Amino acid sequence: MVKRTLPRLYMVSNSPERPYPAQELPALVRQLTAQLPAIVQIREKHLDAKTLYEMTLLVKSLMHDSNSLLFLNERFDITLATGADGTHFPENSTPLGKVHAAAPDMLLGKSTHSLQSALSAEAEGADYLIFGPVFDTPLKKRYGSPMGLEKLEKVSRNVSIPVYAIGGITPANTRQCLDHGAYGIAALSIFHISENLSVTLENFKNVLDQ
Repeated sequence: MVKRTLPRLYMVSNSPERPYPAQELPALVRQLTAQLPAIVQIREKHLDAKTLYEMTLLVKSLMHDSNSLLFLNERFDITLATGADGTHFPENSTPLGKVHAAAPDMLLGKSTHSLQSALSAEAEGADYLIFGPVFDTPLKKRYGSPMGLEKLEKVSRNVSIPVYAIGGITPANTRQCLDHGAYGIAALSIFHISENLSVTLENFKNVLDQ
């Protein structure tokens, strides 16, 4: 299988810290992927397997004609069942080698919070990493201080796979992340709380296309 080029914008659809109505996701994905390519990670941990399966199929159908990719959070069984593009795993989750053995063609990503975990994830066969939180963000305050740009750069320069910066990401600080080695940026809140999503996406596009 030839690995697809990864989009540089990454949207995480939900989190336990900031739940939002699941019915908003299809409209959000439709607007996002019509405006620019992105990875969309469905992270609806509160949904049962049947509902998550049905939502994945719906979202996948909305992305059919775009250059975007659809990932599930941890549920590689639903990734396989729906024909989604890949699965993303938390730092302390299933070893990626086990997943590769069961699904050798699946794209796999992993969250990392240190250089050591980034190197381990790359060795396991990750296709990309998400590193952070880079900047201060209310959703991650309980986990301590942000990692900062220097740690982002250290990770990005020491692995050979794409690294997405996450945590407090906005169009205004995206350029800083790219200048410190990030391949792209990942975010959650800004897609859901923005009063003018179209403008936000255009601002992201202007920076990521430079």
